[in-house]
Parts: sequence; structure tokens; C-alpha cells
Amino acid sequence: MPTHSHTLDLDHKANGWLTTVLRPAGSLDTSGVGRLAEALTALTASSDMVIVDLSAATVPEPSRLAAALRGPARQLAGPGRCLLLVGVAPEVLRALGRAGVQAATVAAA
Repeated sequence: MPTHSHTLDLDHKANGWLTTVLRPAGSLDTSGVGRLAEALTALTASSDMVIVDLSAATVPEPSRLAAALRGPARQLAGPGRCLLLVGVAPEVLRALGRAGVQAATVAAA
């Protein structure tokens, strides 16, 4: 029986574009922020754009979220890549700015 080895091909231009959407719901407390950061870190290897829709989430500690997003945002800051945060509350937006998170944002309505 033949076996197949799958390796991650990071030649994005040759293989198209992959966008991933994450929509956390509920409180992004310490545990929730950790889970989100783990998911984002894993997705940066295979996604060109990751959209995180925060409109259904509450963020009790915006600075903790901003710190957790810094690494994945840096990974997605290259040419043809992006971290897009949607539904960002004003206090989270301020924390992202203070932390120097390289992400595109759409403010909460």
C-alpha cells in the first residue's frame, strides 16, 4: 500500500490564496486568549490572511489579547499576507496600538 507524505508548500503565489476566519464567542479570558493564540500560530503556516471576528467576544483584558496577537500578526505581516481583526472595541484598539500589533482592524459598530 503506497504512503503519502504531505509537506506544507509555502509558495502562495503558485498555489492560490487561503483565507481563514476565526470567530471566538463569549469571554476571551486568559484561557480563551491562549486558545486563540494557539490557533492563530498554527494557521500562520498555511494561511495568507486570517480574519478574527471579535464581534461575538468580550475582552476583559485587552492588553493580554494584544500581547498574544503580536507574534501571529508579525508572522502575517509579510507581502501578500494579513491579520484582519473585525469588530474591534475601542479599548482593544488602543491596546493593539500600545503593543505595536501589526494588524488591519475594523472597529466595532
